[in-house]
Amino acid sequence: MVEFFRRDDGLWRQGFAGDTLNVAWALRALLQPADWRIGYMTRIGRDGFSEAMLAFLREAGIASDFIIREADRRPGLYTIETDASGERRFSYWRGESAARRLAADPQALADAFSAARMIYLSGITLAILPPADRDNLFVALGRQGDRNFTVAFDPNARPALWESREAMQDATMRAAALADIALPTFADEALVFGDADPQATCDRYAAAGCAEVVVKDGTNPTRWMAGVETGRSPVAPAASVTDATGAGDSFNGGYLAARMLGADARAAIAAGQAVSAVTVGVRGALAPKQALSEAMRHQSPAN
Repeated sequence: MVEFFRRDDGLWRQGFAGDTLNVAWALRALLQPADWRIGYMTRIGRDGFSEAMLAFLREAGIASDFIIREADRRPGLYTIETDASGERRFSYWRGESAARRLAADPQALADAFSAARMIYLSGITLAILPPADRDNLFVALGRQGDRNFTVAFDPNARPALWESREAMQDATMRAAALADIALPTFADEALVFGDADPQATCDRYAAAGCAEVVVKDGTNPTRWMAGVETGRSPVAPAASVTDATGAGDSFNGGYLAARMLGADARAAIAAGQAVSAVTVGVRGALAPKQALSEAMRHQSPAN
């Protein structure tokens, strides 16, 4: 999406961000291009913002082979304003965004997924899709054991995007049943599913079939389960908190990158927390890639 955030001097700065793009940005910062290809699938228009977005992705080293252009639509847009503690207020303009047609073509999904080693999926993506296109996406993801890639899923519950709470719950758990890794946030899950604590969230996604579950809970310990191992990982305070936008996405990118590099779950959580701590110290959702890489390196994520 096109991102505008208000600077300290009251002016607005324009960039590009969004939950799945934030994860791709972190993965690109943390994984060597020679070893890992990070690609992004979406739909954009042919307007100036779309051209700039495409140039931004290419400059960032994120492959755009599976981005489809549409002449009659534009990218979504949002603004961020933060208070003194870093808490955010968002405003969105994405009702007719091109990304809403992301899963309209089953063959395009199949082509994009055919060479993937991991697919990262967000509940926000599910929310903006028409029901029939959402079904296309679920079919393309396939079933555990019947595909050549891993699916990582952050439910990213945003009730305002859904037609009903029931529709959100149903789509979320359908996706969870297809996912190998679930990366929920407890506050979201308590709101949507009524979970009493992070363990209840962890148990629900494990029961759905996720072999690996990591429950983010702000500055409270991260509850996790990976196979037969379980644990709670304390969160070290961030050096500074300027803007919490993208913090969970950066955690996901750090966690997944560390796992892809061979770290165990506990070490990967430490890497995710370190990367997230960098992100909350800057304005906007995307921290400098060098800063993310240094934070990850200091965690020594390899087993």
